[in-house]
Amino acid sequence: MTISTKYKSVLSIIILTAFLTLNHCLANNELNYTKSFSRAQKQAIKEDKFIFVYVFTSWSLPSQRMEATTLKDSSIVKELNAEYINVFIDAGRNRDFTEDYEVHVFPSMMVMDKFGTAIVRSSGFKTPNELLQIIYKTRSKSRYLQQSIDSIMQEVTEQNILSVIDSVILYRDEYTAKNLAKKYLDRNKNNWGTEQCMLLLKKYFSLDKKYLKFVSRNHKVFFMKYDSIELKENIAFHVFINSLKKDTRGRLKFEYKPLRKWFKKYKISDIDKMENFVRIKYLLWGRGPSVRSSIKLIENYPETSNESVLYSSVIRILLTENYRRSIDYDELIRSIENTLEEGSYWRYDVLALLYYKLGNKQKTQECIDTAKEIAAILDEEYTPILDFLKDHIK
Repeated sequence: MTISTKYKSVLSIIILTAFLTLNHCLANNELNYTKSFSRAQKQAIKEDKFIFVYVFTSWSLPSQRMEATTLKDSSIVKELNAEYINVFIDAGRNRDFTEDYEVHVFPSMMVMDKFGTAIVRSSGFKTPNELLQIIYKTRSKSRYLQQSIDSIMQEVTEQNILSVIDSVILYRDEYTAKNLAKKYLDRNKNNWGTEQCMLLLKKYFSLDKKYLKFVSRNHKVFFMKYDSIELKENIAFHVFINSLKKDTRGRLKFEYKPLRKWFKKYKISDIDKMENFVRIKYLLWGRGPSVRSSIKLIENYPETSNESVLYSSVIRILLTENYRRSIDYDELIRSIENTLEEGSYWRYDVLALLYYKLGNKQKTQECIDTAKEIAAILDEEYTPILDFLKDHIK
C-alpha cells in the first residue's frame, strides 16, 4: 500500500466514522455537547458560533425534567447542534463558573458570544417552544440586544424607564433588566419616592441592604400599593440574614432579637408570623442550597425567593439517601403550617411531600385536596409535585 493510498484509507475511515456518528446522534435524537467551557469557547472561536450554556444540578427537579423532555426534543436538538456550541455545566462541580456568571437558580441557560459574554440568559424549566424563543433572541437586531447597559442608560429618563425595562426583558432577559434598574436607582437615589422607583425597589431590590431602610421606613406607602405579606417576608428574612452571627464552632446561630428590634423600630406588624417564615428557611439551610447559595438566591431573585428556596431544599432532602444531618420533620411541618395563607396553595403542596415522607397518607391527601381546591378557586392549573417524586423519595 502506497503512502497516498494509506492516507486515503485513513481519511475514508474518518469520514465514515463521522457520518455514522452523525447518523447515530440524529437517529437517537442526541444533543452534542461538552462539559468543558474552555473547550466550547475555543470551538466557538474557531467556528464563529454562539455558545449555548446549560447549568444544572443533580438534585434540581426542573433540571431533571429539562433533560428528560426539552433537551431531547427534535427541534431543540436540531437547532442547537446546527447553530451553537453546546456546553453543560454541573454547578456542584464547577462553582467558579456559577460564581463568575452569578448563577443561583437551576437550571439556568445562557447564550454567549464566542468571547464568553452572556447575551441572553434565563432560568427555570422551559418547554421546547420557550427555549427556542430564548435562543432566537440572539438573532434580533434590536438595539436593546446590541447596546450595552451603559449605552442604554444614557437614554433613560423618569418617563421611559419602565418601558425601557420592559423592552430589555422582551429582547434580552430579566437579569439585564435588573442590572439596568439598579443603575437607575443608584443614579436617582434622592427620588426613590416616585412611583417608578418604588416599583423598581419592590420588584428588584427590596432585599438589598442599602434599599432596605427606605422600604422599611416607608412600608405603609409600599403596602398600599403592593402585597404587604410578600414585602414583610422579604424585609424579615433580609434583616435576619444581615444580623447572623456564628457560635464557637463556626455555625450560624438562630437569633430573632435583631428581627424583633427592626420591626418594632419601623412599626411593622406581624413579627410573630414572620418568625415562623424565617424558621422554615433556617431549618432548610445547608440541606438544599447552601447558606451562601440561599442568600444569593434571595438577593438576586427576590421575585421567586420564598417558593424557590423552599421547594428546592425540601426536594433535595427527600431525594437524598443517608443525609449527613438529622432532620426534625415534625418541627419543619409545624413551621410551614404556621405560615399557611388563605389563597395560597403551594405550601400545601410542600406539606404533602413531607407527610408522604413520614408515611402519613391521610394528611398527604388532605394537603393535596386543599391545594387543588385553592387552585381551582384561583382558576390556576395545579399538578401535585408528589406525582413526579413518589418513586424517588428515600
